[in-house]
Amino acid sequence: MRQLKRPGRPPRAAARRRPPPRPWVRRLRAAGIAVVAAGFLAGGVYGVVRSGLAARWADAARATLVARSATAGFVVTQIYSEGRALADEAALTQTLQAQHGRPLLGVDLAALRREIEALPWVRAASVGRRLPDTLWVRLDEHRPIARWMDGARQVLVSDAQQVFQVRNAARYKELPLLFGNGAPQRALEILRLVAGEPELARHVTGARLVGGRRWDVYLDGRIEVRLPAREPEAAWRRLAAEQRASSLIGRAVTSIDLRNPDWLTLELPDSLLGPGKEPRA
Repeated sequence: MRQLKRPGRPPRAAARRRPPPRPWVRRLRAAGIAVVAAGFLAGGVYGVVRSGLAARWADAARATLVARSATAGFVVTQIYSEGRALADEAALTQTLQAQHGRPLLGVDLAALRREIEALPWVRAASVGRRLPDTLWVRLDEHRPIARWMDGARQVLVSDAQQVFQVRNAARYKELPLLFGNGAPQRALEILRLVAGEPELARHVTGARLVGGRRWDVYLDGRIEVRLPAREPEAAWRRLAAEQRASSLIGRAVTSIDLRNPDWLTLELPDSLLGPGKEPRA
C-alpha cells in the first residue's frame, strides 16, 4: 500500500490592496450619509412609525439626507427610458424632464411611477435610481388589437379594450377594422370568436357590431358574414365546415347570412344576375 504524500503548502498569495472606492462612493462618504443613503434607498427612513415626534424626526432626517446628498453631487443629470412604442413621447419627455436637476434621493419614485402610468398606452412602469446621477424608467405598454372607425377617423383599440388616438391609425393595416357603437368595449369578444377557426380568421379584415346585439364579420374586405345574436360561435363553425367542403369564400359571393340555423343564404354580385339568366357562382 502506497502512502499518500502530504501535499505541499501552496505558495502564499501576494498581499492585494483593496481597490480604491469609486469617486461617487468617496463623495457619499465625505457627506457622511453612506449608511443612511443605503437605508433610504431600501425605504428604511420611512420604516419609522409615522406618528408625532417620530414622524417629525423622520422628515427632518430625510430632508438632511437629501440636502447633503445634493451638496455631494447626487443630482439627476441623466434619465433613461425603455419600452416606449405607442405612448406619447412628448408627454413622457415632459414628465421625466421635470426631474432633471433635482436631488437624486429626493425623487419620489412612487409618485413618478403613478404619473407615468397615467399616460395613454402605459400599462405599468418601473422607476429606479442608479447612483450617482441617473434615473431609469421601463415601460410596459398595452398592445393594439384592432382599429375602430370613430366617425370619420380611425383610432386604435388596446388589449384592455380602451380607445387611443394616434397620428395615423390607418397605417396599422394588419389590425381588423371595427365599426359600430360599443365595438371597442367588445373587441376581445369578436376576436376570440373568429380565432376559433384559424383558416377563416386569416381572412377576417373587419367586423361591425349591429345594434349592440350581433356581429357582421368582413372577409377579405369583400364578403359580409352576418352572424346571429344567439350562438354566433356555432354559426362560425358551420361556415368553417362549409369552407372546407366547398371553398365558399373563394367564390363570387358578396354576403353570407348565417342567422338561420337551418340554412345559409348567399348574395351574389349584381353583375352575375342578368335578365333571364341563372345566377353564376
